[in-house]
Amino acid sequence: MAMNFLSKFVEQFKKPAGCMGRLAGLLMAGEPAKSVWTVSLLNLRKDDWALEVGFGPGRAIESLSRTITEGRIVGIDISSVMLRQAKKRNKEAIENGVVDLILADVSSPPPFKRKFDHILSINNIMFWEEPVDSLKKLQKLLKPEGKIAITVQPRMRGADQNTVKEFGQQIKENLQAAGYRNIHTHIRQMKPVNCVCVTATI
Repeated sequence: MAMNFLSKFVEQFKKPAGCMGRLAGLLMAGEPAKSVWTVSLLNLRKDDWALEVGFGPGRAIESLSRTITEGRIVGIDISSVMLRQAKKRNKEAIENGVVDLILADVSSPPPFKRKFDHILSINNIMFWEEPVDSLKKLQKLLKPEGKIAITVQPRMRGADQNTVKEFGQQIKENLQAAGYRNIHTHIRQMKPVNCVCVTATI
């Protein structure tokens, strides 16, 4: 029974829903370091346009809005529970017209009126059904020389530093297959295991 509950709870990190989904969101919100670090790798300007795929409880959106005050921050996520949490966390930025949060899947992103300077995704790519295909679709949303940042901190049972390296290599290979260039792997020491972010341009 305990293992069944645990497996159901772990599944909530893919698409949070109901009471367990709200709890998963609270746990994600309590770990902002990945978001702050990922955003720091983007070299933001105040008038940039940025898109986050899988915004969860809205921590990275919040971090983006500290710098992007005259541009636009858009987030897409498939969870209505996360949409509510992220809207609450970023209420002021939404009211100021800087942030727009949308229910949507990376496999079929909605049209946008202009292209983005930056795209980021944190602990989300492992849930994409067709990561290379989705990365190609995201590429079409980036400006020339636009930058993408894909971050993962593996949290599955038994994950260690080798797991981190393996995730980094897989993300790099997916980006290469999708046609990105200037690919760089960044590692940040964190607990319980390190965090990897792979950046690239088009």
